[in-house]
Amino acid sequence: MIRLKKSLGTILTSLRREAGLTQPRVSELLAAEGIDIKPAGISKWEKDMTMPNAAQFLALCAIYGVTDVMATFTGAGGSLAGLNAEGRRLVSDYIRVLLASGLYSEREEEPAARILPLYTLAASAGTGQFLDGDDFEPVDAAAAPPEADFAVRIAGDSMEPEISDGQIVWVRRRETLESGRVGIFVLGGMAYCKRLHVDARGACLVSANPAYAPIPLTPEADYRVCGEVVG
Repeated sequence: MIRLKKSLGTILTSLRREAGLTQPRVSELLAAEGIDIKPAGISKWEKDMTMPNAAQFLALCAIYGVTDVMATFTGAGGSLAGLNAEGRRLVSDYIRVLLASGLYSEREEEPAARILPLYTLAASAGTGQFLDGDDFEPVDAAAAPPEADFAVRIAGDSMEPEISDGQIVWVRRRETLESGRVGIFVLGGMAYCKRLHVDARGACLVSANPAYAPIPLTPEADYRVCGEVVG
């Protein structure tokens, strides 16, 4: 187990002072290495309130002229103990090359890809096709609105120019919809992408393409809302 001869903050403070540097100056030198840390952050390191990560620590060692990390921080001879000044300089240069390459730097874990179901039996934007069950394929939803729950590939031209034939729309799962909203509806066993219109005379499903007549929703009609088109 590696033990520091003093606290890390105490050693960093001593190294900075021996180098004749102020905390603001160290902040500037770190910025030149592509590391953004304010003087207040350096102060927290030196007070052992926080710790630098690996890249920050190596950059500090280079700024303070530390060539043998083990000897400086633990008092023990490290892997550089047998090297002369030129050898230690080459090791320091190699560390800089590794850091600059970006291949060996610590990276934040990338978030998992967002996958949503894309229904392969397209909701109709024209004559109506069934949309239900488990007949779908997973699709990358990186570009989908955050509220989307599934996707539907539209068939037909009744919602043009708003929605084109073959276009994939993102849908938020909902059981009710306000008048004026575009949604996915199932009516009489057929699925439709339409705009819901409600007024004093009743409700109907309206196409954007004037060539298609509205579909009335009578009280006896067997229909349900599958969701609202959100993108």
